[in-house]
Amino acid sequence: MNALTMQTTSGIKYAFLEKMRFWLILWAFIYPADHCEAQDSLYFSPKSIQTAYLQELPEIDGMADPGVWTMLPLASDFIQYAPYNGTRPSFSTEIRFGYTKSGLYVGAFMHDPAPDSILTELGMRDQVDELNTDYLSIDILPYNDGLTMFEFKITPTGIQSDKKYTSTGRESSWDAVWQSATAISDSGWLAEIFIPYSALRFPKTEVQTWGINMWRRLARRKEMSTWSWVPNNTHEIFRYYGTLVGLDGVKPPLRLSLAPYVGGYLEKRPGEEGWDSFIRGGMDLKYGISQAFTLDMELVPDFGQVQSDDIILNLSPFEIRYEERRQFFTEGTELFDKCDIFYSRRVGALPKGYDNVNDSLRPYEKVTKNPDLTQVINATKISGRNRNGLGIGVFNGMTTNTWANAQDTLSGASRRISTQPFTNYNVLVLDQNLKNQSYITLINTNYWTPDWKYNGNVTGTETKLLNKNNSLAFKGLLNVSQIYAREDEPAFGYTSRLNIYKPGGKWRYDLSSQILDNKYYPNDMGYLDRNNEVRNVGIISYNITYPVWKILNSRTAFEAKYYTRYKPYDMMYIDVEINNSTTFRNFWEYYAEIAYRPSGKYDYYEPRVDGWYFYLPPSWDGGLEVSTDSRKKLAAAGEIGFFYHPENKRGEYWLNLQPRYRISDRLTLGLSSEYSNKDKDYGWVKTHYDEPQNPIIYFGQRDVLALENVLETRYIFTTDISLNLRARHYWSRVEYSTFYILQKNGKLLPVDYNQNEDIDFNAFNLDLQFLWFFAPGSQMSLVWKNNIITLGDTPSENYFGAFDQTLDAPQTNSLSLRVLYYLDYAYIKRAFSKK
Repeated sequence: MNALTMQTTSGIKYAFLEKMRFWLILWAFIYPADHCEAQDSLYFSPKSIQTAYLQELPEIDGMADPGVWTMLPLASDFIQYAPYNGTRPSFSTEIRFGYTKSGLYVGAFMHDPAPDSILTELGMRDQVDELNTDYLSIDILPYNDGLTMFEFKITPTGIQSDKKYTSTGRESSWDAVWQSATAISDSGWLAEIFIPYSALRFPKTEVQTWGINMWRRLARRKEMSTWSWVPNNTHEIFRYYGTLVGLDGVKPPLRLSLAPYVGGYLEKRPGEEGWDSFIRGGMDLKYGISQAFTLDMELVPDFGQVQSDDIILNLSPFEIRYEERRQFFTEGTELFDKCDIFYSRRVGALPKGYDNVNDSLRPYEKVTKNPDLTQVINATKISGRNRNGLGIGVFNGMTTNTWANAQDTLSGASRRISTQPFTNYNVLVLDQNLKNQSYITLINTNYWTPDWKYNGNVTGTETKLLNKNNSLAFKGLLNVSQIYAREDEPAFGYTSRLNIYKPGGKWRYDLSSQILDNKYYPNDMGYLDRNNEVRNVGIISYNITYPVWKILNSRTAFEAKYYTRYKPYDMMYIDVEINNSTTFRNFWEYYAEIAYRPSGKYDYYEPRVDGWYFYLPPSWDGGLEVSTDSRKKLAAAGEIGFFYHPENKRGEYWLNLQPRYRISDRLTLGLSSEYSNKDKDYGWVKTHYDEPQNPIIYFGQRDVLALENVLETRYIFTTDISLNLRARHYWSRVEYSTFYILQKNGKLLPVDYNQNEDIDFNAFNLDLQFLWFFAPGSQMSLVWKNNIITLGDTPSENYFGAFDQTLDAPQTNSLSLRVLYYLDYAYIKRAFSKK
């Protein structure tokens, strides 16, 4: 055994012993609390609904031909999920299922004695959960595994929404092509739905048994009801779903679709004369390799119309993680989220040599071009799950060579500087479903840049295990990172996490412990803001899930956190917190928390030098969030919070207000305004080395102010045509008053410092989109984008002055028109078979 192995093993053993001690203390404290609840049997008994083969096909036109639907078995007797779980809903619901060789038909009638009171706010596709409207949801689990579910929602005005749920959570960007029609009558509203088999993945068996449930939302009473009863005191809801039987002789169809696109762009960037124009074209191909697995390939991807990022001023030592909005990387990627080692924004991101271009300049040269994104030339993924519950996912992406241009100011000669050569990104996932909605996963990511002889590899495994009665759950994770860089010695690191929790009941607990060693680095393809930590967290909560007094539901939790470094094993901080979230009978909601750090905090990251820390004295922090009844035309959400150090009377506070006004069912206006102020904040300024091993770390005391305003509005012409506007301005001002040198004991020593480190930062972006779904799966989008970023050292006096200066600054403008047409083999085949 070599020295490195012995050292690593010793560290693991020590961290493990500390972890076990932490768990045993907390376990002894919370185990007696409500560990034997078994109320499930009170309402739950497995439900089953029979479907039948349709000899005559119903027209999906919202007319509800009784000659077809009344011959089918009826699913009714819904039960409330909220607010009064387990009771009868206000109005009855009737649903029938039929099937053919091409798909599943659903006919539903939602009884309502006051049809003129049915709420029908309009919105875009997939926005149903955000709207003030009734809806019906058909939830299908084709493998009946309690893990993979396809959701199809429809509103009384015909707005569609679909999602996919897996063991990693909800995939909102998943889109299927299916048909629906709705109508409001004098006794309620009806829906007719056709879901083609090509929209689903299911086993190749002669007799199908699918898990199923139907949810109805009665918006004006904020009432949710289900066909198969689901308790509201657990997150593991799929185990309570019923079954759809009678699907005999159904065969998975050939799943092949093409979505070619063409886009035209006009762009103007700061410092460039005139407008650039260009045309892009490409295609998204989806092919069902088998009944369970799908190949999805993006040929010449185009992300020019993706919503702009919300850029902020980053004074922290950590990278900002921005949301992924590119559809290819958000759809069908649930398997790749395992073990938290794949951050898709790495593909096509900032070139790794972007910041080094100036260091490569020769005398009299200047940079004339330095692209801030690498160009994705191909992205392919294969994913699916077989009849035995084995999920397989493969992703591969490639970016081409990225070059900056430099020009000699004397001779005019130009040359190229490589900022990132050709790079390949690969992910492989194996995920096996187990009993009781459990699973075990193995995943590998591989980042490879051949010209730089650089390879970053991370392998991870995780598992989730639930007992049969849903009273105990366990999660475990182990990831290992490996980096091979030219002639350097390979670098190995790891992280592990253990988690035991009670997922349901009045009393719940959650114990977790994670080790991140000092060499764990997944960031070539993943995202991790910090390593070299041991994180221990314990939570005990009391949950009210049935209305009491004026309360609909409530959760009160006590949390304790104990964070240390991994190497050396030094304490970072202890944090204790109590919080409560409550929904009242008038549908107002609030969340409040208060926390205390009795030993202060040893911040090992702010100095930006390994082994150094900055000490912050004991502190209090807290917050209050309130939201009003979202059914009202005028609704709002607000938040206030603070962070305070009594020892030196230094603090931070923030305010957030989000009013929303629904002018009509077609037009909605929303505003979000957030203000934060750090008074007498201390932070890193720069590091100077007078000798290689003797850093001089400069800190500064500063006032940091930030203000962000976001205006969002949408107008819905029809369920297929909409106009959407989003405008955002962010301003941050940093003013330094005193400067210091950080000492080895974590304290600060005043120093004379004459450089101006003040900052004035502005970011403005506007996205205006006209969207038309002119055919199933097909769309035309016209987008105008405006982006401005300014950075200076003279802080503006107020927000309005900063806003005016921002609008006068150089800006990037883009106008684009993009047309995508969806071609589905099964749809075309059905169309020709009718002739």
